[in-house]
Amino acid sequence: MESLKNWNKRSEKIWLVISILSTISAAYFSIIDKFANNKAYYLLTIMSWGIYLIRRGLSKRLGNKK
Repeated sequence: MESLKNWNKRSEKIWLVISILSTISAAYFSIIDKFANNKAYYLLTIMSWGIYLIRRGLSKRLGNKK
């Protein structure tokens, strides 16, 4: 069970990094393209933050039950 906790922590950190990078890249590409047709970048950013927050919530629930 300890290896599962370690995997969850690593996965949570990976999704945090992906979320931060996607936020920065979406802002960068929006500025470069002068805010024209950048909905896909922001959709990916929202999805990555959502996955990160879901992972974080599940890991907190898993920690509270033990």
